[in-house]
Parts: sequence; structure tokens; C-alpha cells
Amino acid sequence: MAKGIVLLGHGSRARVDEANLHLLEMVAVFKEKTGIEKVVPAWMNSKSGRPGLKEAAAELAEAGCREIVVAPWFLTDGLHIREDIPEIIGELEKQYPEIRFAMARPMGADPRLAEILMDRIREVS
Repeated sequence: MAKGIVLLGHGSRARVDEANLHLLEMVAVFKEKTGIEKVVPAWMNSKSGRPGLKEAAAELAEAGCREIVVAPWFLTDGLHIREDIPEIIGELEKQYPEIRFAMARPMGADPRLAEILMDRIREVS
């Protein structure tokens, strides 16, 4: 079964689009590290001027994916994680009944993130 991944970021308004470019960088890094080619970015903020989850899912469906994993690039499990994303996934399941959708957990307080945080603090200490 062909699998696709949507790397879903929050996004920022279009006038600060530089902030949205980090997600594109993360998609490239993820592809390089995993060898998975069917990875597309999506942004939750509709004012970002970038594709949202529905557009990303459509791209993967068109590419023949029959399983789509939505991987939120979020630290916390706020309203987007608890309500908005599951609601959109529910709509996508109706639109694409032949595709299995799943949502990964947000990054949360993963101990691996503490290493990155310590590096960032060292950079300025």
C-alpha cells in the first residue's frame, strides 16, 4: 500500500512567509533521513498563503497513496490537535473512502527535544 505523509505545521501569515519556509526545510530533511519521497507540507493557518491539509491530502491521493499519515509538527496538543485536525481528517475520510488516514501524536515533551533546547541555550551562553 502506497503511503504518503503530510508534515503539518501551524504556519504564519503570508506577510511573514519566511517563518513558513522552516516547514519546507523540515520536509526536505525528513525525506533525506527516511528515504520516503511522498512527503508533502501543509499549513494550518489559512492566512499563510500556503496549502492546507486538504490540499496536501489531495496531492497525495492523486499520487496514488492509499494510506496518509498526518504528522503534526506541533509541540503541544492544543485545539488544532484535539479538534481542528481530527475534524478535517473526518472530512477527508468521507471524500476519500479508499484511503486510510491516521494522525501521529505531536512532538510534546519528548526527551530528544531537550537536547536541542540545551544546544540552543549553549549557543547564547
